[in-house]
Amino acid sequence: MTPDIQPLDPANVSEQVLSDYFAMRAACVAADMPEDPPLTYETSIGRLRTPPPEDGACHYWIGYLDGRLAGSVKLALPENENSGIARIEVNVHPELRCRGLGTDLLRVAMRAVQETRRGTVLAFPTKPGSAGSRWTAHLGFEVTHSMAMQVLLVATTPARLWEVPVPSGYHLSHWTGAAPDHLIESYATARQAIQDAPTGQLSYRGTVWTPARIRATDRKVVDAGTEQRVVVAIHDATDQVVGTHVIHNYPHRREIGYVQDTSVLATHRGHGLGRAMKAAMMRQLSDERPDLERVCTTTATTNSHMISINQALGYHTARTLDWSETPAERLTENLADPSSTR
Repeated sequence: MTPDIQPLDPANVSEQVLSDYFAMRAACVAADMPEDPPLTYETSIGRLRTPPPEDGACHYWIGYLDGRLAGSVKLALPENENSGIARIEVNVHPELRCRGLGTDLLRVAMRAVQETRRGTVLAFPTKPGSAGSRWTAHLGFEVTHSMAMQVLLVATTPARLWEVPVPSGYHLSHWTGAAPDHLIESYATARQAIQDAPTGQLSYRGTVWTPARIRATDRKVVDAGTEQRVVVAIHDATDQVVGTHVIHNYPHRREIGYVQDTSVLATHRGHGLGRAMKAAMMRQLSDERPDLERVCTTTATTNSHMISINQALGYHTARTLDWSETPAERLTENLADPSSTR
């Protein structure tokens, strides 16, 4: 069966195609992430039309088998620190896997990657031992980083877990939206502390935060309709931001908050600032966002300290996910192998 692969423009597509795309993605989530709530149409299409700013330019293709929309591929081309990386996400309906559609979709995306001359291809994270994990390994991808996806269910988590005092010598501040002018310099410095977080051998690099980068990102977040909430720890003696905790809430998924990062300057660690900021955020969210059902965060599996802090606040580990990557040249060669199917 020869697949029919077509480009997809999320902003200019029929409702029928969107409906078929959602049906395919919902089936994938149900099969691959049964621990998650069922995917909704609003979430699926919202994510398609509003990718996170760090993805950069995104390109999409959909594949049909016997007239049925059976799969898709997303190619994200991040910029700045990651301008040498192409990020790929392939999805194929569970009923139609192992027929070569995933590989054919990937071949189409790789032709676009070759035009960009990017040297590394990063696969969308997969569960260890999953069908996607086995397929990427067969194509030569190697695991370079593992992370724990932790989830806090707001309604069933005792609020007493969020009654955490602020360490002596510090106070907390918070805002929604853009960073205030009088704190932006030290805020950028404190956010840069996330660079210390373990990332294994992953080629993808975190954002290099500067005041200008903060302002540019804040504008993109607002333009996308995303709610950005920030709690910071401020050192009393210097009136400088020394810790940050940032959560995004996307317009297509109002019931979920996504932790962007939690960072504390090295010279101010060991006092419990991370836990205090996270707890303050949850108190605020529970008061102001009664529609929020859960908060999700990812942490390196080797970062037992942060994992334990999250657990103390009511998070549980939903799954482990592996990042894997391969040189673009090697992937192109391996895709020539007709046995590479999904």
